[in-house]
Amino acid sequence: MFCILAFMVLGLLGIFSASSRTLAKEALDCVLRRVTLRPCTTGFDERMKSRILGSVINRSETAARALNKNFELLSWVFFLLIFGSSLFAIRGMYLFYVTGSCNGLNQSAFCVLDPKGQSNEVSAVSTTCNLKSPGLTNVTLKGVDLSGFPVLHPGAMHKIVMIGCYACDYSRKVYPEIRDLANRSGAEFTFADYPVKVKTDLTTRLGLCVHQQDQTKYWKLNDILFATDKANLDSPAFVQKAIADLGLDSSKINRCLDSSATEDRVDKQLNEIANSNFYGTPTIFIDNTVFVGPKPYRVYAISMQGLLYWLH
Repeated sequence: MFCILAFMVLGLLGIFSASSRTLAKEALDCVLRRVTLRPCTTGFDERMKSRILGSVINRSETAARALNKNFELLSWVFFLLIFGSSLFAIRGMYLFYVTGSCNGLNQSAFCVLDPKGQSNEVSAVSTTCNLKSPGLTNVTLKGVDLSGFPVLHPGAMHKIVMIGCYACDYSRKVYPEIRDLANRSGAEFTFADYPVKVKTDLTTRLGLCVHQQDQTKYWKLNDILFATDKANLDSPAFVQKAIADLGLDSSKINRCLDSSATEDRVDKQLNEIANSNFYGTPTIFIDNTVFVGPKPYRVYAISMQGLLYWLH
């Protein structure tokens, strides 16, 4: 067992030290012989044991005797510790690659590969931006009526639903990636605006009115709203310019913006979004998986392949 332990340790040290690489080769030869029930021809295990005991005996004879008596047992203990920690490290790297966190999908515990927890940051519904996700609750689209929301590629096999806010930095970061994923995969994409970081629901009403007049130009408007300076989102002048740039009938759009029926529809849509139990933007649903916070693009792409099904 000591040969295996020595090979693991020296193999790692060999990345940085030529002398360690030489010892690692001897350890490997010893390991290969021991697994075939043959003794080490180089005497590697005995030489390394002597080195260790010689170093310990200079400090404490009692400790050296105890180490010599229990050397094989301690070798097993350290092997199991290194083997176990290696498995956890590999698991953490795998989870980080497929979920954006070392601890699993939407888990906000510390991850050395994402020390700031950027994959779980959201704009909270009731507080300020930059709130770390408190942990996934009962967030679901079951019972939520999405029939009144804009849909791109309706009827596709895969379905993406994004709850976002035009003024949320995290929504702004991830929206272009979600749009790209929807375009590349041809997935059905539904966008639901929930204005958690603006003073009015002006952009929400604007989106509804533009969608009613021209569904294609609604998606162009969405791109404009996510790309513009956040200060413009509460500006009526910016809204009028956007309407003109899109070549829409401004009189019809303005009547729609001021209509009580539009306000009622916006309220209904916001209530439907709230029924999902989401607690911050962005919240993204891809088929049966929910993502809270801006995950790396690869995580969304992997989900489209169904590889996250067993992880949530």
